[in-house]
Amino acid sequence: MAKQSLATKYRPNGFDQLSAQDSVKDILANQIETETFQHAYLFTGPAGCGKTTSARIFANMINKHKGSPIEIDAASNSGVDNIRVIIDDAKKKPLDCEYKCFIIDECHSLSNGAWQALLKLLEESPKYAIFILATTDPQKIPATIISRVQRFQFQKIPTDIIVNRLEYILDQEELTADTDAIKYIAKVSNGGMRDAITLMDKCISLGKELTLDNVLSVIGDYSYNTFMDILTSLCEKNEHCIEIIEQAYNDGQDMKQLLKEFIRFTLDCEKYLLFKNFDIIGLPNTDEIKDYLKNLDIDKIKEVMAILVDLNANIRWDTDPKTSIELMFLKEINS
Repeated sequence: MAKQSLATKYRPNGFDQLSAQDSVKDILANQIETETFQHAYLFTGPAGCGKTTSARIFANMINKHKGSPIEIDAASNSGVDNIRVIIDDAKKKPLDCEYKCFIIDECHSLSNGAWQALLKLLEESPKYAIFILATTDPQKIPATIISRVQRFQFQKIPTDIIVNRLEYILDQEELTADTDAIKYIAKVSNGGMRDAITLMDKCISLGKELTLDNVLSVIGDYSYNTFMDILTSLCEKNEHCIEIIEQAYNDGQDMKQLLKEFIRFTLDCEKYLLFKNFDIIGLPNTDEIKDYLKNLDIDKIKEVMAILVDLNANIRWDTDPKTSIELMFLKEINS
């Protein structure tokens, strides 16, 4: 039998278990208490911050844990016919609870025809129907829809809260972990609790003790060595950075993504040189990284960052980013 993932096992089933999002939880809980909930909601925010989980919790609270919410994945049910099925279903009085709660996840994927059909449904909502839309991409939602829903903006989850949750899960699972490993997982998850738990689950597969080395092994620490080599080459103005780009291209790496990650790496290096604080950067707190940062020159890093900013702006729509990167790097090492 397949092992249940930690993200599924420790998914909150009540607002008291949901990390962060305090203002959202307070408003929704008050609506439940006063029975003043609306017929349509929109939950927006980054991935893994609790939108769908909150929708499920809220729907269950509305119906006092009777029945189950009806979940629709708009990414695979995006057509007008899919919405028409919902319209027909919404008109039927529920048998085992007071309301039919529909959760439409990734709603930004709906087609124009589907949005028009949904608009009509929201304008004349059936008495027993409540709709909760969730999305990571609210700018794709028509203004006519947004004006008819009560919107809640979910925020990225702070790193320290993610760390606390990971420590709780490890304690429940009777596993040990290095503090640096937990903090690094929390940082690279970029405010997403689900991503953090999923990554930790993957790292644990290497052994019952969670170490920073295990985490870097799972994530792939080769990129840091690559970025350190590129940055050193640019600072010392030698041609090794061109050789690295050529090799990365031959290995099939996406040049725009490589540049994006290298810019993030260089920014982290600059921030560390200015503030001497690993808590505000995304780099792992390893001896190798610390030794590398000690030998960097802040003025040279600023020069490199200046060309990277220009380069990033110039290759946005470039069909041949490799050539642009090499041209800019050559200009820098020959300046």
